[in-house]
Amino acid sequence: MSKTKIVVVKMKELIFTIVLVCLGILILLLLMMFLFSKDDKSPADPTQTEETALYHAGVYTSVLTLNDTSLNLEVVCDTNHINSVRLVNLDESVTTMYPLLHPALEELELQLSNDVPFDELQLTESSKYTQTLLLEVIEHTLEKAKVKESGSSK
Repeated sequence: MSKTKIVVVKMKELIFTIVLVCLGILILLLLMMFLFSKDDKSPADPTQTEETALYHAGVYTSVLTLNDTSLNLEVVCDTNHINSVRLVNLDESVTTMYPLLHPALEELELQLSNDVPFDELQLTESSKYTQTLLLEVIEHTLEKAKVKESGSSK
């Protein structure tokens, strides 16, 4: 038969050990989070994002005037991508008077959010003129968001 062994652990030592283990895990998690981040840019080249960025990230608006109605066109973009294009204050009376406005904008938004360049956008025959008008306003809005190139040449 085996002899039974009794181990006596003091409560103070047990709590101290648990606190140290939790502190060690917390330090490891913090190190992993800050040192091994995949989105972290190299500190040796701080201008890397400025050179490759097309736009300043943000929400940009322009006014589209149709007869006596003013509509706000909103473009949401990050540094290299257009995320969404929408009309902010589009109410029922405007959609009734201009029924092609919303579907034409949705088709353009789908192409722009898939990174299709402006010169390669496919306009539909049924709403070609509406889409052309919307594209002019979108281009005007994106001019506000574009990153200005510095005067230095390499």
